[in-house]
Amino acid sequence: MTDTPTVFRTALDQRTADILDNCTSCGKCVEVCPMAAPAGVRISQAKSIADGVLDIIRTGKGPEESALWANSCTASGHCIEACQDGVNPRFMLAMARAAILRNQDATL
Repeated sequence: MTDTPTVFRTALDQRTADILDNCTSCGKCVEVCPMAAPAGVRISQAKSIADGVLDIIRTGKGPEESALWANSCTASGHCIEACQDGVNPRFMLAMARAAILRNQDATL
């Protein structure tokens, strides 16, 4: 019998590792996001914001503006078409939000 939670966690970990390996922090996902500007994310800093999201995924911590962008995602999917690195930025932001929550739980 297959241990479904373990299989799911392994697949999730692999997909997250693929994002960390393939994202070049070009910032195109930030630039096309319809929520970035309304959320107060500085589009002019798109590369550093994307890089900060990767830091959040790795450690649960990162720049506030990267966390702001991750938390403002409405799953429009505009970012997916903009990515030339084969990364799904919408999923990347979901993993960043999960990492933020894990980090918050660890500090409670």
